[in-house]
Amino acid sequence: MALTFEQFKAGIRQVESGGNYSVVNSVGAVGAYQVMKSNIPSWTKQALGYSMTWQQFRDSPAAQDKVADKILGGFFNKYGAEGAASMWFSGQPNPNSSASDGGNTVRQYVDKVMSASGGQPSTGGSTSTGTNTQKATSMTPAETAESYGYVQGLFNSSPELKGLFDKAVKGQWTAQKFQASLRDTTWFKTHSQSERDFLTLQFGDPATASAKYKQAVTQAWQAAATMGIKVSTAMNSKISAAAYNIVAKGWSSDDLKNYLGQYVQFSPTNHPGGQAGQDIDTLQQYSYNMGIKNSDSWYQTQLRNIERGTSSVEDAQNAIRKQAESMFPTWTKQLEAGQTVSDLASPYMQSMSQILEVAPGSINVFDPTIKKALQFKDPKTGQTSAQPIWDFENTLREDPRWKQTKNAQDSVMQNAHQVLSDFGLAY
Repeated sequence: MALTFEQFKAGIRQVESGGNYSVVNSVGAVGAYQVMKSNIPSWTKQALGYSMTWQQFRDSPAAQDKVADKILGGFFNKYGAEGAASMWFSGQPNPNSSASDGGNTVRQYVDKVMSASGGQPSTGGSTSTGTNTQKATSMTPAETAESYGYVQGLFNSSPELKGLFDKAVKGQWTAQKFQASLRDTTWFKTHSQSERDFLTLQFGDPATASAKYKQAVTQAWQAAATMGIKVSTAMNSKISAAAYNIVAKGWSSDDLKNYLGQYVQFSPTNHPGGQAGQDIDTLQQYSYNMGIKNSDSWYQTQLRNIERGTSSVEDAQNAIRKQAESMFPTWTKQLEAGQTVSDLASPYMQSMSQILEVAPGSINVFDPTIKKALQFKDPKTGQTSAQPIWDFENTLREDPRWKQTKNAQDSVMQNAHQVLSDFGLAY
């Protein structure tokens, strides 16, 4: 009785994985039929009409069976059972080839598959009888590249890969031998698995790769806008690089944030929007309340670290608080407890407003008179301490500005009236 394709497929499945649809081996072969990761996008496109990632493929037994029906079934119809098994193992249809993966020769693998399938010769295609009379059928470069788990366009894009591929074709290497040699190349060592998969997709299914890339560009611009980065010609290349890293290197949202954060801009004439704008407003307001002035470059450095996720608004505020503690050491405990310099200066500012008769809003912690009060040094002991309010108010009455106030004029009149009264003079 002739061997059916379903029997043959079951034999391949048994030999390759023992029927385990979830297995992924060390060289990147996935699922029950051990399909190479790099083949999955193009093979699923052929079998299903759309591309899948290797993770999606691993998680879909139905997709694995359909790919086997399409690709393995094509080999079966063209070369017969033994020829198809040879193709699946070595990328060429001669089951009596001396090629080996280091564990099995082609012949040994084919025999295992035939035994697991039921052992009967098939009726599909030209089948080897084991007499070593079948000649290897030549394949096109594209078919050979596909048998190695890649696409020819990718090999042609790199002189190093093309040289290896040409050598492999000439030597009729097995897929296993090619993969082993490929792992020793500079290209392989400098490209991660996810990047190799994307490059294979880019050359094998450019439309799908382009769609993924455009989606990543949109994602990157949206992240940039949220962070307060403005659209500009200079940012186009940065966004393009980010998009490539998303699709090819599997960048996470944190990776993207870390990368884009270094391009956040701040200056007096370039206030960022988005989250960066909110963060810089928070820092500047806190600095003002702490009586601290920092340079624009200081703010830019802090802002970029915050947007990249390597620091936080709280970290920058702590740095500002430390500056304030250094400037106003008398108040260290209060500042550490959460008060601001503006909070501590409030009684002094109120007294100054009343005595010098100036608008409350015109006085702040940067006023030299207020700073001097907060940095008060006791003339008797030489120690820094909190200046008593009564002493501060007496100091204000010695200020030339006080003489111009109504308070001063009233005080002079009162003193004059008192003198007249003391001399018994009416007024």
